[in-house]
Amino acid sequence: MYDLQLPDYLSGYEVETEAKGYLVGVKVVSSGATFELAVYDVVRLAQEVADEVQSDGYFTVANLVVVPRVTRAEITRAVERLSRGNFQGLVPRAEA
Repeated sequence: MYDLQLPDYLSGYEVETEAKGYLVGVKVVSSGATFELAVYDVVRLAQEVADEVQSDGYFTVANLVVVPRVTRAEITRAVERLSRGNFQGLVPRAEA
């Protein structure tokens, strides 16, 4: 069992979010752990990697999830699949 929490600002801006190709602020709570996800589509991820490597010499994003399109349905589908593996490979948010 898990709770998927999409950013409040997504409602009403889903078309724009899909066009931008990324969404941050996605949270999944499962078994007392909270995972903060960065969701990208393939095209935007390639652009982001190229830009960051060129400017900083490296690229890193914790809890990166790549989907065909950044839509509510695709994010939900990806999180459902991740839940089947008990969110293995994701790093929970450190408690302050």
